[in-house]
Amino acid sequence: MIDTKETFSARVSRLGTYLTRAFKYEKASILFAMYLSEFLRVEIENSLEKLLHEQGLKMVRVDAEGNKDLPLFFSSQNSSNRVFLVHNLEKGFPEAIQFLNFKREDLIEHKVKVIFWVREEELARITLEAPDFFAFRNRVVEFMDAPSEKEFKPALVAFALETEYQSHIEIKRSIELKEKLLSELSTETEISGYLLASLAILYRSIGAYQKSIDYSEKALKIDLAVFGDKHPNVAREYNNLGLAWSNLGDDKKAIEYYSKALEIDMSVFGDKHPEVAIVYNNLGEAWSNLGDDKKAIEYYSKSLEILLEVYGEKHPHVSTIYNNLGEARRNLGDARKAIEYYSKSLAIDLSVFGDKHPNVARDYNNLGAAWSNLGDAKKAIEYYSKALEIALSVFGDKHPKVAIVYNNIGAAWRNLGDAKKAIEYYKKALEIDRAVFGDKHPDVAIDYNNLGAAWSNLGDATKAIEYLTNALEIFKAIYGVNHPSTKTVQENLDSLQSN
Repeated sequence: MIDTKETFSARVSRLGTYLTRAFKYEKASILFAMYLSEFLRVEIENSLEKLLHEQGLKMVRVDAEGNKDLPLFFSSQNSSNRVFLVHNLEKGFPEAIQFLNFKREDLIEHKVKVIFWVREEELARITLEAPDFFAFRNRVVEFMDAPSEKEFKPALVAFALETEYQSHIEIKRSIELKEKLLSELSTETEISGYLLASLAILYRSIGAYQKSIDYSEKALKIDLAVFGDKHPNVAREYNNLGLAWSNLGDDKKAIEYYSKALEIDMSVFGDKHPEVAIVYNNLGEAWSNLGDDKKAIEYYSKSLEILLEVYGEKHPHVSTIYNNLGEARRNLGDARKAIEYYSKSLAIDLSVFGDKHPNVARDYNNLGAAWSNLGDAKKAIEYYSKALEIALSVFGDKHPKVAIVYNNIGAAWRNLGDAKKAIEYYKKALEIDRAVFGDKHPDVAIDYNNLGAAWSNLGDATKAIEYLTNALEIFKAIYGVNHPSTKTVQENLDSLQSN
């Protein structure tokens, strides 16, 4: 039996009724939910979880790709008060269908309560390849609607704006879901603008800077049409465009966008607002990238003044500005002043987050860099080692933050004259960055450059040229021939090849 022409909430309620009734009478319940939207699937699961919890039932999400023998998985659980929600069935084909058809009686024997999430084509395949199993179904409930922006606006906005993820895998999964949702919605609406803006941030986080710019420009077009040219959302897009252009090495263009964002934010919020402080900070970073750290300090100082007034001394945003001031001072050759700022940042982060937080790892890493600048590579390694311990405990051993610390430890060992040990750390960094970003990313180019320098120190020009050539190809592809990173590697390569 296929249930149609009901409201969304009525269909969710109906699913809950089928499952709670099966629980009450100690029977199996085999349900199929045919769906179109991944966003709606998640919303349905969240709604169902609340309904089922009230009835003493626990929901268990099951990925068929990793559990192809589903009957075995169900029977291994205490299924009396559990409801299984199976997704990714297609990734489990054909084995998943075969197991279900062959062991269909097990689901009845163990009183399994399960919802199989299926696309229309997946359901058709099940009916053809596992007809005996399909005959055991209790209901097929359709959720073939696209998400209604009116009905789901708060949830859609919350989902669209979510950009904080710990792992590269989580980011890619979020991109996949947001892209799917974007294709399901009407074009050029407010929600589409939020999704495009979110995708721009996510693409930037994985190094797809040009794609980030493309999505920010689309979001900007929608926001200008929906909100006008003096709205915080428009400022947000200008700011995001600035960040992406900065990542691509065009900080002059970044400053143009940041300046537009600043003008809007100041007109909307006044000159003492955290949003204004964020743009001041970004302007500071852009000027620092352009080599004008004195100007950077001016902007960082403006940002710090606002943040201290709004949040007080013990706030993570204040810590970030202290860090950036430390970076600027270090770039100007004043490593001792940098250490003062980094130490302030560390004190704040330890008090706010405790000693096992990424911000604390960042502070230790920067302190290591400053001590390295002062010529104390051993002390630098002490701080880098603290940063590495935290980064490994927080992120695991396959994260870009870990790669950064490996690179820095490698540099410290190279400064101590141990190029072989430096190569060990640089190789670890390269392995992580290639696994996370692929072969054409700026961080991978940095790793190749560092390995080239270390092999040069060991007197192996052939190997050094090989690594530097790899670095040069990546920098050229991403930044072009006129970027400082490209020019530096080209000069190092020319020097080696001429000897």
